[in-house]
Amino acid sequence: MKKTLALTAFLLGAAMAGPANNSLVVGTSQEPPNIYDPWSTNNLAITSEINGYMGAGLTYQDDNGETKADIATRVPTLGNGDYKVVKDSKGDVIRNSVTYTIRKDAKWSDGTPIKVADFQFWLKLENDDRVPVPDRDPWDRAKITVNDADTFTITFEPPYLFADQVSPGMAPSHVMSAAWNAFDAKTKNEKDAKVINEEWKKFIASFTTARNLPKVVAGPFKPTAWRTGNSLTMTRNPVYWNQPKNPENYVQTVTYRFIPNTNTLKVNILSGQLDAVSAVGLTFDQGVDLSRNERSKYKTYFVPGAVWEHIDINARGQRAKDLDLDDPRMRQALLYAIDRDALTKALFQGKQAVSNSWIGPVSKLYKKDVNDYNLNVARAKQLFAALGWTPGSDGILQKAGKKLSLNFSTTSGNSTRERVQQILQAQWKAVGVQVNIQNYPASVIFGPDFLSKGESGKWDMAMYAWSNNPVFEEGNLWKSDGIPTAANGYSGQNNPGWKNAEYDKLYEQAKVEFNQADRIKLFDRMQAIWNAEVPALPLYFRVNVYTKVPGLVNYTFSAITQYPSWNAANIGWASKGAVEEYKQK
Repeated sequence: MKKTLALTAFLLGAAMAGPANNSLVVGTSQEPPNIYDPWSTNNLAITSEINGYMGAGLTYQDDNGETKADIATRVPTLGNGDYKVVKDSKGDVIRNSVTYTIRKDAKWSDGTPIKVADFQFWLKLENDDRVPVPDRDPWDRAKITVNDADTFTITFEPPYLFADQVSPGMAPSHVMSAAWNAFDAKTKNEKDAKVINEEWKKFIASFTTARNLPKVVAGPFKPTAWRTGNSLTMTRNPVYWNQPKNPENYVQTVTYRFIPNTNTLKVNILSGQLDAVSAVGLTFDQGVDLSRNERSKYKTYFVPGAVWEHIDINARGQRAKDLDLDDPRMRQALLYAIDRDALTKALFQGKQAVSNSWIGPVSKLYKKDVNDYNLNVARAKQLFAALGWTPGSDGILQKAGKKLSLNFSTTSGNSTRERVQQILQAQWKAVGVQVNIQNYPASVIFGPDFLSKGESGKWDMAMYAWSNNPVFEEGNLWKSDGIPTAANGYSGQNNPGWKNAEYDKLYEQAKVEFNQADRIKLFDRMQAIWNAEVPALPLYFRVNVYTKVPGLVNYTFSAITQYPSWNAANIGWASKGAVEEYKQK
């Protein structure tokens, strides 16, 4: 009965879907803890998607990977002189730089012109150790030089391989600098990292939360209402410069409805309450079922991408040492004990490829010939025994009076992940590993106090996905200085805490290797090292599933753009006069 009442509330309280009022209603299974944080200290996929409606960049890439200008007057290239490369006598690139000129009509949503100072302000905070950014690279080696009021050059030394394709971020200095100065004065002599982190959370929350919506944005839409646990509404920003011809013919309002239970999300699609589904929403099996029941009410899409489903193994802290999670043999044993081939066949009809590396087949850097860790129970038991774990009277492995009991977490409400957990839990129990399922909302899993603080022992195994543009793969997930710590303000994405000196050396070489063939060789070795030590248990590469109703145009994405919001200004209804530019591939 409770489930029925909850579902009824979702249906009756829904925003009106359809083109009647030129609006768009999108369903998603996750709600971001904050939005439009210029430094992306909340690294949740749904945050990135929603930010796409509100954000703007100097340049961007379309579904086909073509770089286009947005804030910048043109795309920097070697041909037009805006991109420059400096080589030494050996022909090796030692420095590169990109020059951008800001459009005269580029403005924040309050009408304030976007200036070079906004990029300088962003870069200053990006490189401040008190700011818990996901990764400071490559911006920690970048320097901005002001050429004139609207033109600046950003120089990378050592060079940045993707300097001409990835532009720096920006932040509204006229809105945020005073609060930053107050934060700076309060924390510049503070030694306690926890105190600094709490002050940062207060600072960023004053500009990015439901209680304190972003005061200004730069993109085609601006937030107007956020009902926590229910919905977020954005309206078209009339100040945005890169509008389509006749912008009134395109969507004027976008509402995201937060529906954490994916089965409820599916029912909302079937009942016509949604115009489209987010890239963060449906599971593969739900997509298959929905595709059988379309009846011209909606269309189901399966988009190939670089979405890597995996299980991080927490190798940090005393608990991890006691459980031998910091030993590669324990991680290998856990992987040999599960049958990933059978799992993907049972749940995904074999259409989601089993992974043995974090890099997927869509990338040119993908290495196929690594150890595939096929189910091998005998080998798993050998490895457990080699570590000193022996079966107790109840069949659970024990060592020095402690049981091999692991806490396994993922995002609650995701039906596929919960099914995967149950399957793996049973397979691990068969080899003597006790697994306790402890799930949390996505806002907790990806919040500031969970994955990044593994040394506290809050989690042993965490299942989630990394999504990455395969063009810009750098291997930075696994660099040892990317382990989040109090000393670096909990920046970095190496949540398992894996360290390997050879990997670090190869990573540094690959960062500045401009020859593709040589770069592939470096990544071959990096993947071989990673595969041998498996700091995370690779599961499979996901296909992104979503639906949209007929007549909704330019709501598309690819492995490169990752989210449908990349083309937010041009999303619209054909019946209202919106012109279709991109079709979903």
